Amino acid sequence: MGRILHYVALMVFGASLFYKTSYAYDKISLDTLLLFFLFTVTLVYAAVFAIVTNNIEDIDADKITNPHRPLVKNIVQQQPYFLAGVTCLVVALLTAILVDVVLFTSILLISVGYYIYSCRPFRLKRIPFLSKFIIGLNSLIVAMGAFCLAGGTLTDFPLLWLIFILFPLSLSANFVDLKDIEGDRQTGIKTLPVFFGEKRALIIISVSTFITYIFAAVILNIFWVYPLVILSALLHIWFLFKKPYKEAPVFFVFLSGIFGLSVLLYLS
Repeated sequence: MGRILHYVALMVFGASLFYKTSYAYDKISLDTLLLFFLFTVTLVYAAVFAIVTNNIEDIDADKITNPHRPLVKNIVQQQPYFLAGVTCLVVALLTAILVDVVLFTSILLISVGYYIYSCRPFRLKRIPFLSKFIIGLNSLIVAMGAFCLAGGTLTDFPLLWLIFILFPLSLSANFVDLKDIEGDRQTGIKTLPVFFGEKRALIIISVSTFITYIFAAVILNIFWVYPLVILSALLHIWFLFKKPYKEAPVFFVFLSGIFGLSVLLYLS
């Protein structure tokens, strides 16, 4: 759920960025709201395909770190599970092409990105830094897609926010690998925690996280936002180091930050 909400948050961010840069606050119509509702629906359906294919590829690792998952417990069989995922992708793409070519292109590119990230023969999740760059690229595609659907063009997308999504935000997203360290290590997936070790990875992720929050505050350039951003960053980092580690609180702060940033963009 957290991973799906991540992309919904980036969709909201992209739309807010358009309204911020174009001063077109009065152009939010029912048609626009319907368009973004359908964007959310297609994102969810495409995410099901990404989750299904990733879970199939990760069965060996999940036997170690996520033994409760249906495939590991043999509650579902691989073939119908995979077909259900493919069906969801088809529904997402058909819906998107009927709505808007920008929406279709966004969903298609995101799905391709996740496939080469998770699945053989590519399985880029095995490569440190490059793996999260793919996630960052997908995040950028969602934000840019929403920006264009709201009325903007790719060339109008602000460069500083592009850098923000593609680099610091992508590096800070490495926290998603912290709960699967042992399974990834034993199956040869060189995530940041596996490559550097958990302690060093935590430091790298924490520094990236703090830079991400400060980067956003500097671009916003609103004086009273700085203390709020610093407190949010410190809370985020505290949850990273809190034992036993739990991903849900980290995701909550992370997503709250993106949604909060979108509100500030729209209102400022």
